[in-house]
Amino acid sequence: MKGAEGVKGAEDMESLKPVSRSRPTLPHAPLPPAPSPGRRGGALLVVTLGLLACGSDPDGTGDPGAAGATGEGAADTGAGAGPATTTTGSSSSGSGGGGAPAGKVPMFVAQGGVGRTTVSCDDGKTWVGDHAWDTDADPLMCGSAQSAVCYDGTCSYQVGGDCIQMTCCDHSPDVAKGVVFGDGQLVATWGWGQPGEVRRSTNGIDWTTTHANDTFGGLAYGGGRFVLSSRSPFWSTDGAAWTAGSLADFKNADGSDMWSVRRFAYADFQGEGRFVAVASGDVSRDMLVSSNGGETWWRPSVIPDDCAGEVSTYGGIVSGDDVILIVDMDGYACRSTDGGDTWSVTQTGLSMILSHGVWTGSEFWFWGDDGYRASSPDGATWTVTPMTMPTRLGPVARSDAGTLVAVGNVWQGYAEQTFYRSTDGLAWEELEEGSFAPSHPIFYLTFGYADPSEVCPAP
Repeated sequence: MKGAEGVKGAEDMESLKPVSRSRPTLPHAPLPPAPSPGRRGGALLVVTLGLLACGSDPDGTGDPGAAGATGEGAADTGAGAGPATTTTGSSSSGSGGGGAPAGKVPMFVAQGGVGRTTVSCDDGKTWVGDHAWDTDADPLMCGSAQSAVCYDGTCSYQVGGDCIQMTCCDHSPDVAKGVVFGDGQLVATWGWGQPGEVRRSTNGIDWTTTHANDTFGGLAYGGGRFVLSSRSPFWSTDGAAWTAGSLADFKNADGSDMWSVRRFAYADFQGEGRFVAVASGDVSRDMLVSSNGGETWWRPSVIPDDCAGEVSTYGGIVSGDDVILIVDMDGYACRSTDGGDTWSVTQTGLSMILSHGVWTGSEFWFWGDDGYRASSPDGATWTVTPMTMPTRLGPVARSDAGTLVAVGNVWQGYAEQTFYRSTDGLAWEELEEGSFAPSHPIFYLTFGYADPSEVCPAP
């Protein structure tokens, strides 16, 4: 089995201990409860008063990089605000609005556990075309229909030619690791700890395997290439034929090999592309960058100890206006303005960020502390603004027209699953029952333009 991300013993699937932090990170374990209606008003009152009294330093840290936060006006559509960065494994954040290409359907796509996909072709108002490997009797689930519940009970998986029993969605072939749109193609990868597959679709409904028996820590598209990230990366111009790149030699602090890529994304920089990968071991973190489409990899010359802590599920890598930004779960913002060679850290003003992030065309947006949006024009100065109603967000994606869609806590699925929609990032509408099919947990969202299908006909 080649490129088996997450197999190396102590480097657990989703655990990460950041270096030199004053507070410990949370691995993928139970999180604090979501805000209850009984304490929402108080939280909003405190922050609102704090912002009025301390407008120039809303996070109260006194950090030179975080102080002097910028003001905000109405919802930003990003029109005319500079280049936008497209499609990472976590989200897609376009800017401006030029409408769909001829014959294509504007579409959000969600990727989840058990090979789940579902799409929205009405601007995030409803989700349709829900498929999953258990109900579809997928070959990777031994070709038999099952009723999987992630992290609870066992599922049958095809591994190494044998049908074996494993805990559903845990170090298994069906773990979601990223979905992106690029050049008319939708590409997604599944598998962590056990080999999964890379699959391609043009309509978000029908999928074809293009790379099998492998597993990756992330997937990104940019500069005309899809890149799959691991110690043994691959790249492709069409998502169908894959070429092996050079070894991505991630290292632990003691010089030993590091195996687990935790987050991966593409970033624009001065008209050129950068693929940025963050990996971690037991206590170490490493970062590698490719400036030639995933063919070779180099290590930045300056990476602060508190840069890119827990980013495997929370926070993310986003870019805009030649800034590459990594925001982690603890609310640290690590940015590069020289194409990924040197990095510096500031604080967002939030203590816990569970969402993915977007670039609007003029600002970076992340959401955290179960009720606030952190925004920044440059990744260095941040404004913290209370949301209309405290809401815990996980994956987030933005359309070219500015619509935002999100899913709640990534670990909650089935009856507890929630989908949201917003136009300004502050007021979020929770979709009503019947607007989507509650099912396996969703980990990634993206936006693009797909071929029409029966469930998403041409406009």
